Amino acid sequence: MTGQEVKEYKKLLKSLFDFMAKMGYTKKPYPKIVLDNSEPENELLCPTGYFDPNINAIRIFTNRRLLKDQMRTAAHEFVHWGQQLNGDIDKSGYKSDKITEDNNLRKLEAEAYLYGNWGFRSWTETLQKEHKL
Repeated sequence: MTGQEVKEYKKLLKSLFDFMAKMGYTKKPYPKIVLDNSEPENELLCPTGYFDPNINAIRIFTNRRLLKDQMRTAAHEFVHWGQQLNGDIDKSGYKSDKITEDNNLRKLEAEAYLYGNWGFRSWTETLQKEHKL
């Protein structure tokens, strides 16, 4: 991405985050965001993004992904950011990174999928209504 594209991308991320915070799906302050353009090893099984509680940062994988998909990932991770600020995510990590093995992770992921998708969809509808895109 060029410098201007990164600037516009971050502007969209901030708009989405502010909207989701206003709706109560995440919490301020704005998290650190890492954009990762690395080549996926396996397109089906590769991560699309994640929240790292050890460094309080969200990593979004961008290579060969539609902008809409990247923003949906960001919305999901913004919910995890809010969970961290609420104390719902323990910095010592999860018992597992598999929802089939960790009931707490399953609960956190369910919230992130639900509120992340609601937040993303509501944000895009608001942008369309206001003709901002």
